[in-house]
Amino acid sequence: MVNVLRTTSALAMVAASFGFVDAGNIKCTGINYNIRAGPDWATANEKCKPASQIATELATLKGVTDAIRLYSLTDCDQATAVVPAAIEAGLKIELGMWVDSSTSSFEAEKAAFQTLLETGVVQSEHIVGIHVGSEAVYRGDVTVEVAISNLEEIRTLCKANSGAASIPLTIADIGDTYSAYPKLIEAVDYVSANYFPFWEKVDIDGAADSFYKRFSALVETSSTYNKEVIVGETGWASDGTGAGASPATAANAAKYFYDFYTLAAEKNLMYYYFSAFDEPWKLPTLEANETVEAYFGLFTEEGVLKDVISAKFDNTTASFDGSDSATITAVGGDDTTTTSTASDGDDATSDDATQDDTTTASSSHKDCAM
Repeated sequence: MVNVLRTTSALAMVAASFGFVDAGNIKCTGINYNIRAGPDWATANEKCKPASQIATELATLKGVTDAIRLYSLTDCDQATAVVPAAIEAGLKIELGMWVDSSTSSFEAEKAAFQTLLETGVVQSEHIVGIHVGSEAVYRGDVTVEVAISNLEEIRTLCKANSGAASIPLTIADIGDTYSAYPKLIEAVDYVSANYFPFWEKVDIDGAADSFYKRFSALVETSSTYNKEVIVGETGWASDGTGAGASPATAANAAKYFYDFYTLAAEKNLMYYYFSAFDEPWKLPTLEANETVEAYFGLFTEEGVLKDVISAKFDNTTASFDGSDSATITAVGGDDTTTTSTASDGDDATSDDATQDDTTTASSSHKDCAM
């Protein structure tokens, strides 16, 4: 049994919704998902995946996770195209609102969110969290103060809506940003931190351990504020070139996923793996010597689980059966304590508002057009 101190009963719901239920040999707590199919200059039909493909991909993801994470509500109209479809597929969702240096981007995201609230789509039974901005502070697009102000604007909207009032909010950024600005930890309901040993040129044999060392340091810092840390992104490219990255090979990608997945089970971590599907459409937007961004998917573009990943889990006991459970102690704002139970184990704007997220050479993946 694992006791985890949480700041709000709402956050206990996040943990509960990440239950590990065995479905085949792989069941992630969450996966990042993007419906972009082309660059900004493509026609509307070429830029965004059609509804039929989205439905197929969500059904595929349901086989390996119970939750997806989005980067935007406005890009490819994900508020309309993905959110209802994901709910229909039985998936929980962490909503994302893209924030960049243009205030109009956040205003558009906020307007889309307000529409979701008004239509009753945003309900805590389906929406497990909301991140307002993704690495915007790291990129220098906004200050910490602006990031927090944006968060509070969304918090005000949520509090005024009965279905959304208990949904926990966060700001997604690299772990180093949170470590450098503790006021971010104070502001959020839970910490959403991105870690990419891949961009640190860490040897694959020690990559998962390197992740956990850095992650643990942030967990320790966040615990002083009674805040839980969720991994917003981590992953490893299976192909392509990247001068500032570790070797991107299919074998390395499979090993990192397997090692991280096993570590997450042992340490009872909640995470969103990066990412769902390969995105070769990005190649025309990338430099010839920096093509790894197209190959972070667990699945190929066609929706097939990569062979090397599948092989890692064949005839193994690495899957979760949900037989053990973690006790989550939630401390509410009224200083009362409640207990919930969670099963054990427990992308997409424009070229100037990229969605799968930018990065440090030490902690995230590089900026790429969505």
